[in-house]
Amino acid sequence: MIPLTLLPGRTDATRLSRDRLDLLTALIDTPAFDPLYRDTLIRIPPQHPVYGWRCSIDGCGRSRQMGHVICESHHRLWTQAQASGMARADFLRTAKPLPAARGTDHGPCRICPERPATTAALRLCSQHHARWQHHARTVRAEAEEEALQQWLRTQVPLAGYGICQAVCPLLAASSLGLCRQHESRL
Repeated sequence: MIPLTLLPGRTDATRLSRDRLDLLTALIDTPAFDPLYRDTLIRIPPQHPVYGWRCSIDGCGRSRQMGHVICESHHRLWTQAQASGMARADFLRTAKPLPAARGTDHGPCRICPERPATTAALRLCSQHHARWQHHARTVRAEAEEEALQQWLRTQVPLAGYGICQAVCPLLAASSLGLCRQHESRL
């Protein structure tokens, strides 16, 4: 549970302020208060009855499309099925689940384990990817893989930025402390 305290620097810690804080604490402590909101960091489960964000097709790993209960891919399929005369209940029952979209999460950089990779093929962070692109201009195309392996042995890991600060398990991509997806949304 979140320990509630008065704001620092407030000199008017009057009885009224303290009473309001005590009242709020008492309300949060009641059994009727949803435990989901008691922690300092609120994590909404994917299938929450009110704030759910996962596609409602059973087993689908994708996020809902805004304003809908299904993901964008299933919404496109539903639009086609609806045009052909299929009932919504039949579509929801027969739709195949889709794997979670990985977006830009390609795992950690193969050189810097604390930084996210920018591409799935090379698995390099943005700095090492730029360095490799610069170095690769001097390499013959037929010897590129061998040159990459030699180049990798000369590289030094760079410090990372920790885990994304936006309640996300992905590695932060920059000093902003956000993963690539949350950076792009920002």
